[in-house]
Amino acid sequence: MVKVWQHLAKDVVTPDYCIGCGSCVATCPVQALERVNEKPALKGVCINCGICYGTCPEVVDPNSLQMLVFGAPPNDEVLGTYRHALSVEATDSGIKIRSQDGGAVSAILISLLEAGYIDAAIVTGTRDLPWYPVAKVATTPKEVLECAGTKYSRGPTSLGLREAVNMYYKKKVAIVGTPCQIIASRRMGLSTPRNAHLSDAIKLRIGLFCSGVFKYEDFFKNFIEKNLQVPLASVDKFDLKGEKFIIYLKHGPSKELPLSEIRPYIDLPCRICTNFSAEMADISIGYAGSPAGRSTVLIRTELGEEAFAVAGGRGRLSVVDLASVRPGLEGVRQEALKKKALAAQAIEALRNEKKVLPVWMQEHAVEVSGEPVESDKGICQI
Repeated sequence: MVKVWQHLAKDVVTPDYCIGCGSCVATCPVQALERVNEKPALKGVCINCGICYGTCPEVVDPNSLQMLVFGAPPNDEVLGTYRHALSVEATDSGIKIRSQDGGAVSAILISLLEAGYIDAAIVTGTRDLPWYPVAKVATTPKEVLECAGTKYSRGPTSLGLREAVNMYYKKKVAIVGTPCQIIASRRMGLSTPRNAHLSDAIKLRIGLFCSGVFKYEDFFKNFIEKNLQVPLASVDKFDLKGEKFIIYLKHGPSKELPLSEIRPYIDLPCRICTNFSAEMADISIGYAGSPAGRSTVLIRTELGEEAFAVAGGRGRLSVVDLASVRPGLEGVRQEALKKKALAAQAIEALRNEKKVLPVWMQEHAVEVSGEPVESDKGICQI
């Protein structure tokens, strides 16, 4: 049986497992779906093609794509398949000052655009409301830098892909996204039927290390603006240092919050997600494992190797082996294990509360493993 929109609404949207990636909206061939309040809604006539359900990252076991993407079991049970583990920073101070954790993502994208390896990058920027995430199509270094830095909320990455292809006629697009957004982009190309003119335009997938994101209204508007009385328009940057969530203001001293205080605001699907290091990406990038001012880069696929070689050839990257820095690969593993452990706790809590589980957990026996959790370090990073 082909599962269609009504199944997606029942399995994902109604029980609040939607991550707001926009993939179902973007791939609908008759544009019957729209994104309303960060969720898909039926606004036209559904033709029951099933593309929306086939694209959704929240209806499948994340591990089910391993063989389809890599053709072999993972070479690291905690971090998935990877070929190289590196520590990277941008050599351009103009990039570093605008970016997070050394500016590796921005430097790679700018280098690939200049080399003609990609013709657009889908990144997360803001528009209208301060710090409200929207998907942006970046085709120049300036546009990449305008979107640099972590937004800590979920953006509709796939809508950016649709815009790049349908409005700008781009054919070599890099997608930058969280682990779930990367899974959505993989399912675009692997599901049947599929919206091929979108999925075929994806040239490269860059995944971000992520321990969860926040809903804009709940966390940014209600908690930060109302509870903390910090106007979002006054915020220059959000960041994580150690076990503190730091709010840097444009004028005045910064504010620090313990991560234990903000963890309850993490989105529900993020709380049960076990994928920290974006295991289905071509290249995964994040803070864990590298010292301050650098990013850890895991190159996972042959395509990722090729893209990184092209980017490295532009002279904007300082690269060392991850084994030469501390905490190194073990630091990444610890963060990944922590996410798995927290997910196991969250899933058990849902079961105890008799809450509806994600459909793939209902259909298959699920085991989520991890080490005991001693702290709450780590939210989504760029």
